[in-house]
Amino acid sequence: MRKKKVMIALAVAMVMTGSLTACQKTGSEADGDIQQTEKAIAETSKEITEEMEVSGTEQETAQPESSAFLKFTDSSEYQACAEWWDFCAGYDTDFAILEQMEEEELEAENEYEAYACYTPEMEQKVDEICERYSLSKLSGFQIVDDYSELCNKAEVGDFCVRASEDVKQTVLSGYLYHGAFLMEGNAVLAGSSMYEASYQFARVEKGYFTSAYLDFGDISECSVREYTTKKGEKVLFANITNEERGTHTYIIAEREKSFIVINVLGDMSDITDVNDERLELLAEAFDFAAIP
Repeated sequence: MRKKKVMIALAVAMVMTGSLTACQKTGSEADGDIQQTEKAIAETSKEITEEMEVSGTEQETAQPESSAFLKFTDSSEYQACAEWWDFCAGYDTDFAILEQMEEEELEAENEYEAYACYTPEMEQKVDEICERYSLSKLSGFQIVDDYSELCNKAEVGDFCVRASEDVKQTVLSGYLYHGAFLMEGNAVLAGSSMYEASYQFARVEKGYFTSAYLDFGDISECSVREYTTKKGEKVLFANITNEERGTHTYIIAEREKSFIVINVLGDMSDITDVNDERLELLAEAFDFAAIP
């Protein structure tokens, strides 16, 4: 269990749209009485976060040259995440330093908790990255069970359409940092037939350093479709097929101050076509304009 505390921050940061950066991923769990939360975070940490752009109307593309992908590699958030993972790839590769740490040391909370730092060298690297890219560190991890409380603490509006002619949603739990949050929920969608979707909704504020990523693998094999919701908000449907990880579908949005990624789960996890009606229905279940 000695790696628990070290790993939780990355799990949450990552699930939390680790700057929604397209770099690399990690996983983990929480502490003590919140074992169910631990499991959710650990599973989530293998899925979410990255930095993507939304633009255009409704057309499909799979070219890595697409502006829907290129902008992110130029962003400070992407560059910071990439540098951090380059550093981590060559640091304590056999976990010898980590194994020497005492349990009390690993569980100590500090300003580097979101980055799973367990040595001064790691903390120094986080500071260097934040200074180089003019980014702030994530802080103040909280578990939030109430949707209204999540919106209030994250300083966002009511973005979840919980009841309408086409959708009925149940918001489950949320995980919050100052600068990012993750919310899990279920939505019953009324299209040509009834669909039930489980999802993870992750948002990160621009200007924050998050060590999370979403592994798109070979971009040329990623199907992308740009879609405009009925409220005029542009989103991106992305479908990634990876031999090792299978097929994963995401709804991605960029706001003035935020990046948003919705990880499609549950009964809709069989989606392999970005033109699938269910993606449009799920996108319509959120008011992206409520998130600055």
